[in-house]
Amino acid sequence: MIALIENSTKIKHRLESLHMLREISINFENFGGERDSLISFFENLLISDTDELIRNEAALILFHENEEKALNPMRWALHHEESPLCLQTILNSLIKIVENLIQKKEPIAKLIMVHEIKQIKDKDFKIGFETLKSTKEAGDFTLRALADILINYFVLVYLKKSYWRLKYRIEQCKILELDFIFKGLTKLPNAIKHLRYLKKLTLRYNQITELPDWIESIRDLESLNLNVNNINMLPATIGSLSHLEELLLWKNELQYLPDSICSLLSLKYLNLRLNQLKFLPYDIGNLISLLELNLHDNKLTEVPESISSLKLLETLNLSWNLLTTLSSSITNLKSLKSLNIERNELSEIPESIGSLTSLEILNIGDNKLENVPETIGSLKNLKILNISRNRLTSIPNSILSLENLEELYLSDNNLDIDSTFMKKLIDKGLKIYF
Repeated sequence: MIALIENSTKIKHRLESLHMLREISINFENFGGERDSLISFFENLLISDTDELIRNEAALILFHENEEKALNPMRWALHHEESPLCLQTILNSLIKIVENLIQKKEPIAKLIMVHEIKQIKDKDFKIGFETLKSTKEAGDFTLRALADILINYFVLVYLKKSYWRLKYRIEQCKILELDFIFKGLTKLPNAIKHLRYLKKLTLRYNQITELPDWIESIRDLESLNLNVNNINMLPATIGSLSHLEELLLWKNELQYLPDSICSLLSLKYLNLRLNQLKFLPYDIGNLISLLELNLHDNKLTEVPESISSLKLLETLNLSWNLLTTLSSSITNLKSLKSLNIERNELSEIPESIGSLTSLEILNIGDNKLENVPETIGSLKNLKILNISRNRLTSIPNSILSLENLEELYLSDNNLDIDSTFMKKLIDKGLKIYF
């Protein structure tokens, strides 16, 4: 059987022979030799065979039949292998070996792990481990901590071999940031799920269509950038990312959001512009840490009343949607500094707009407004006001009381403004755009 594997030119026959060896409970004495010789045979296949299917099968057999002795050849193969199929198998095997070491008796497992870490030549990991050792003895490391160092290292080697010019940041032997910009990805690399300490993941400008359920395993993630992809839905598990502060999904194909997204209580920045959203989750107001919400260019016809609970929200962009009314719930957002509702179907603005006393920028241009309420004069911090491209014939006198107003956009209306009133506006030093 071994001779067939070594000498046959038919890959099918070679694989069948390897499969038979894998399925049998191997004791090489039954084949007239020593077990170690058989292990060496599989190692040689893994390291030097010219066919990736044979190398992959050899890796699987080595892991299943002699896990402890597989560590060294697997590590060597990870650095020298080029086949994506084999690299994935090797990485998975190495991670399982390390995880299983945690179950071994502690002194032996620690010795093995520390020995493996000392073999690492990568500068970031060498310096990181020396830094960690300066604060504690090698024997003081927990098995979990040592395992995490090895897993992060193995994953980095795999990713660097798989993705050209990968950008990343490492601190104390932990991968904290990964940037896959313009890598042609259609899905997330599975290897990422092992990076428990990853804080920032950038996947913008790819062709990703969906996120895997295992996204929840990146438990420390703080920033997830998926701008400019083809994602049409998010998994419910995204709601488990309790540390997430920034979720960027600009220009995707989302038609709805899972209710679980409302569980992201640490979320500060949510960008959903240029999607296909027709509605928002009812409990969107649960995102109590939210500072910025961008919903530009979707298909929204209304906004949930719960949005009034976003007490910290400073920037709200609802431009280029299909809103016919501006909910009074929005006018309860006392921290709001910028409100953009340009290019909707609004025919009126509620009197309660005057309660947004923190507002500095208000864009209500390109709607169907025939008047603007006098209460707009209560916006004492307003600096920029855009009421262009509406059906206005006049503007409220209260605009004169906006002491901080710097820019006023009035173009494409049917305005008939008294010259005396206009002079007063000009005398205030306003930049007026007709």
